[in-house]
Amino acid sequence: MLLLDTSFLIELETEVAVSRAGPARRLLQSRPGAPVAISIISLGEFAEGFENAREAEAFLAPFRILQLSRVIAFRAANLQAGLVQRLGENDAWIAATALAYDSELIGRDRSFSRVPRLKYTAF
Repeated sequence: MLLLDTSFLIELETEVAVSRAGPARRLLQSRPGAPVAISIISLGEFAEGFENAREAEAFLAPFRILQLSRVIAFRAANLQAGLVQRLGENDAWIAATALAYDSELIGRDRSFSRVPRLKYTAF
């Protein structure tokens, strides 16, 4: 499964708004049939850019939204405890979600490359 980081969602929304196929759309097109999801944390971050929640919901409708769980909470705690330089709290939750679901995280945040065992693709 592909887990889309907020940075990816922002790029994708921009590409859709201007009807342009950029790196985000090309990445999704290169993985036809791959299940795609976002963390509830990314939903919250992404929704900040919208004045109308219905517009954000409409854009995110095609994606599975992964909720937080005890497993993810313990993954986030262990992840942060094991890093020399902690991630931002939201990034820790997103990375822990990817690890819990054994997903490939797609984004533009270089800090994710510090997370052991995380399958991370910068687009």
